[in-house]
Amino acid sequence: MHFRVSVLVLGATLLFSACSSGPKYITNKPDDSYDLQAMSLAEEDLPAGYLQQDSRIFNNQDWAAAIAAPGDDPQTKQKQLDAQGRISGAATIFSWDNPGEHLGHPYQIATQSTLYATATDASKALKLLCDLPIDPTAPLTDFKVTSLGDEATGFMSTQAVQGFGDSIDTAVCFRTGRIVHSVVQSGLDGTQDVALDVRLAQKMLARVDDALNGRTTPSTATRGGSAPAPTSSASPVPSASPASSPATTPAPTASPKAGN
Repeated sequence: MHFRVSVLVLGATLLFSACSSGPKYITNKPDDSYDLQAMSLAEEDLPAGYLQQDSRIFNNQDWAAAIAAPGDDPQTKQKQLDAQGRISGAATIFSWDNPGEHLGHPYQIATQSTLYATATDASKALKLLCDLPIDPTAPLTDFKVTSLGDEATGFMSTQAVQGFGDSIDTAVCFRTGRIVHSVVQSGLDGTQDVALDVRLAQKMLARVDDALNGRTTPSTATRGGSAPAPTSSASPVPSASPASSPATTPAPTASPKAGN
């Protein structure tokens, strides 16, 4: 499924974000020094049974092609991404081998890290759906996330899936300097677990800190191209369509780690 990302609609979307006590991450490293794929969660971080299905790097041209709706001009979409200060992003998707057999659990968990030109650009993106391919016209409900990176936010997006009811994307996003990170679980209504999302975001922050401080093996980049978009491109079964969401649940407090 393709998703429309409207700058005007996104500009009107107000998501609650919480800031930590001052910046903790420097922002003047060269763009190519950030190993975005190394910042992703790994299979061992997730509940048992979730397997990595894809992991890709998306420059703005790749990402515009991945999120453009039928009939959209990818070049226009790319210009929007360029204007937002987006430089590149890495997305990793985890799901069950047979998601239709696990409908009582989220059928997909995805992580994403997006590098921006400045911390200001990244902070703005954090409030505009975190560079995620979430339908901006779908109902949104935000929840509070504190003490995670330089600032953090959480929201749910709901979308009807024919034959299955509502599917919900539960997202926890946080910023480290000029990088926006997210953990998103997608599942049928009733499977959403904010506490799990926050715990996974804490684990991701630890991996981000390791990557920023050179404590991980450099990853081998795979370019985006025809890769599936994370989060809302998910579906309970291959023939179904995805989701987006309501429901407000207070999130537990996450503890930040300092990094470079």
